[in-house]
Amino acid sequence: MGNLVAREQQVKNGLIAQQKMIKSLFGDKKKADKFLATAVKVASDYKLASCNVNSIIDACVTVAQLNLDLSPALSHAYIVPFKNSVQLIVSDRGYIALLSRNGWKVKSYIVHEDDYFDYVVDGFEETIKFTKNLDSENESFKYAVALAKSPDGTLYVEIMNAKQIDKHRRASSNQKGPKPTGVWADWFDEMAKKTVIKKLVKKLPIGEDIANVVAVDDKPIESDIVEENNTQVDLNSLAVNEDYDRDTGEIIKTKPDMSVLDGINADGTADNENGE
Repeated sequence: MGNLVAREQQVKNGLIAQQKMIKSLFGDKKKADKFLATAVKVASDYKLASCNVNSIIDACVTVAQLNLDLSPALSHAYIVPFKNSVQLIVSDRGYIALLSRNGWKVKSYIVHEDDYFDYVVDGFEETIKFTKNLDSENESFKYAVALAKSPDGTLYVEIMNAKQIDKHRRASSNQKGPKPTGVWADWFDEMAKKTVIKKLVKKLPIGEDIANVVAVDDKPIESDIVEENNTQVDLNSLAVNEDYDRDTGEIIKTKPDMSVLDGINADGTADNENGE
């Protein structure tokens, strides 16, 4: 128990070190404080206990840079263990949120064996007819489908069958075996939908911000140090009773002020009624 408490404090120290940058990314103090509170809760999860603290913090900062949300309610992104580090996984909801901000309409769904599905290409016209068999108990996976409509009304379609999804899964750095493990085992349909959306996104005429998501998604985050104001700070060396000067990077042997996080609940709400 003591180790978990010390580690949570260490995570808080590391996020406090990135506090100024996170606030500048969100441009809104309340939104940044809510993100920090959520990030502490996610990063302190016992499932990440063996992971490098710096890699966890880097993943949290990356989520902030992508303007996504770590809260379980929105499920834009997940941080999962990978060896001694972590992987950042952007969910299908995360991709949909990013595309929606850029004026795109996006949907994705799973087709099972007993569902009716017909995809017809006639010249430049593409038509999909999908009917969900609500009475069937056969949930055998058949296709993952993603549709995207651009702001000017152009339709883009991507369909992946079971073999294609599994080939993609095995290409992941933590999914080499014949059977899904980890997040793929727990949330196969969600990961399949995210996979087909990600494949579709690569074909779309999109901005740099969404292209950056594709670049970082599913890649291991391995980190030993971070930089703050051009001064290297080893976050793993920050003890429970240590903080550092955010302007110089100098370690200060005093307990840091955690009020920015301690005054906020796990869901990002303030302790008092005024939300101050």
